Amino acid sequence: PGLTWFRLPIFVWSLYATSFILVLATPILAVTLMLLAVERFFGVGIFDPAIGGDPLLFQHLFWFYSHPVVYVMILPGMGVVSEIIPCFARKPLFGYKFVVASSIGLATLSFLVWGHHLFVSGQSAYAGLIFSFLSMMVAIPSAVKVFNWTATLYKGTIFLTTPMLYALGFIGLFTIGGLTGISVATLGFDMHVHDTYFIVAHFHYIMVGSAVMAYMGGLHFWWPKMTGRMYSEWWGRA
Repeated sequence: PGLTWFRLPIFVWSLYATSFILVLATPILAVTLMLLAVERFFGVGIFDPAIGGDPLLFQHLFWFYSHPVVYVMILPGMGVVSEIIPCFARKPLFGYKFVVASSIGLATLSFLVWGHHLFVSGQSAYAGLIFSFLSMMVAIPSAVKVFNWTATLYKGTIFLTTPMLYALGFIGLFTIGGLTGISVATLGFDMHVHDTYFIVAHFHYIMVGSAVMAYMGGLHFWWPKMTGRMYSEWWGRA
């Protein structure tokens, strides 16, 4: 009783935003796979230029699904970190409603930026300009989260437990991933680094550095509650 929308745990909000993406994005992948099957089995020219198809159409459909799915992997991690930091800073999360709004904002913006994967694929300069602008907009809800986590730590009674160390690692790695994201959203810069290890590094700062840090932090945070057994704090820190 009394558990209203804005009294939900942030982790639940992050899963809500993630579900929103999954429900809307996954059917696009399913449709793309069906079109691919129709092309392969019946010789209908959809993507293969040799039979009258358009390979750029495949890129558009692929990235319209695949870019939001990046946020499917990172949003729950953000929710985990938003639970760990208040616990081990002994302070309520700073700006609860802003963190909620930033989760929904990220989920929404994730559908509007797929074109930044096609900057060098021959799309018009105007389309590139719009996708560049929208991609930079993603930095706003991301920065809101980082600043709110930092504000939660400010003047807190901080305990550097294993989950907290993972959460702090997450903030550092996610910030680097975000800053490199702004770099690759810049048209002139992306033209030069497209298909280089700069892009690979940007992706993996988010997907491996951040997502795995949050996963490990969440595992250590909730393991004792799930199993009734405490992990070794010494080995966890090591």
